[in-house]
Amino acid sequence: MHGDKVLSLLGVATIALVVAFPGPLWAGALYVYEMGSPADVGTAGAGMAAKAQNASTVFTNPAGMTQFDQPELLVSGIGMYLHAPFDPDRSTTTVQGSDGQTSELFGGGSFSYVHPLTPQLSLGISAQNNFGLALGWSSQWVGRYQTVNEWLIAPQVQPTVAWKVNDWLSVGGGPALTLGYISEKKRVSNLDPARGDGKLRYSDSDFAVQGNFGIMIEPDPQTRIGLRYLTETKLNFKDGLNLSNVGPIIGRARSASLKLGVRMPQAVNLAVFRQLSDKWALLGDIGWEEWSRFGEIDAQVLADGSGTSLDLDTRDVWHFGIGAQYQYTPQWLLSAGFSYDTSMSSDANRPIILPVGQMYRYGGGVEYDKGDDLTIGAGLDLVWLGNVPVAEAGNNIAGTVNGKYTDAYFVFASVYASWKF
Repeated sequence: MHGDKVLSLLGVATIALVVAFPGPLWAGALYVYEMGSPADVGTAGAGMAAKAQNASTVFTNPAGMTQFDQPELLVSGIGMYLHAPFDPDRSTTTVQGSDGQTSELFGGGSFSYVHPLTPQLSLGISAQNNFGLALGWSSQWVGRYQTVNEWLIAPQVQPTVAWKVNDWLSVGGGPALTLGYISEKKRVSNLDPARGDGKLRYSDSDFAVQGNFGIMIEPDPQTRIGLRYLTETKLNFKDGLNLSNVGPIIGRARSASLKLGVRMPQAVNLAVFRQLSDKWALLGDIGWEEWSRFGEIDAQVLADGSGTSLDLDTRDVWHFGIGAQYQYTPQWLLSAGFSYDTSMSSDANRPIILPVGQMYRYGGGVEYDKGDDLTIGAGLDLVWLGNVPVAEAGNNIAGTVNGKYTDAYFVFASVYASWKF
């Protein structure tokens, strides 16, 4: 009887953890444009794959490196603020707790370097993290049995090469060397209420390689068409179910290890840059990301060797963006943009730790050409999510949490500097 109970509890812990692990899923899905390329915040990411105006093209479209006739280094930093208060509804059956105010500050940075070897051949390298976020809630909030603190990030270093095939076509690409890291903390509902909540921790890291490839077409000197493709890769995590302050039955799950296979999905982006005049330029793009594959998670409990493939019922995300640049003076360049991302999950099946809905981005930026081959810039980007309903399946131990994140939004602020040598 005890053996059956242990296996049942292991199943509950496994499914709860698998559902909980992808918590930091905002900004269209896990690919956060702002963190990957802070220099493109000013246009809300619109037209990134066709701009090739600074060294960030190493990441946004490697083929754009053939636009450079001298080495260039770009260094950038970005700060993020998240506002996402959670409002549980009457169908919530978990024990009492606070509503859950999620307000987070997060920072990051990136660098890119382009080095032309010949008029046809360029090399580049970049470092950035455009995958995932870190989120945290109060240890007493109503969703504490789903999650309290979670990280899922994958910083990358990417060496690239680009070749100018002819006057109108360039190609480029390289491997994105990826170090994935996952960390999950949550509370555990004990069978004995007098004991209070237990704690569960899970963390691990893994190395993977993702391909980043690009094509740049220039039908005339005023027009660039960029196509960028990211390959799918997979991060495999493994750790024990680190439990504390739990009763003897649940405590026996300490002997179990959990393996999770997490996919970073393939993505395609098609972008256009058009210089209309000496003053004005227009940008636009359309993108597709296969987040339906991300929801197919491989899980295995190593205590008994059982394995399963869980489906979070995620769906592919489409991205649309439009932007403009205005050369106010020879030194000052102004930019603005808007983009829209569809939701990777529906209101009917969105778990509390997957609060991803439609994304509306509004961006503005400024660049100043200081001379001496130095350009500095800054951008501000508002990502509006609005009200995001969630529906938690729950279980007999942890209960069910339903409700919505109200008036949720992100603010990104970036600064960057570009040097030509």
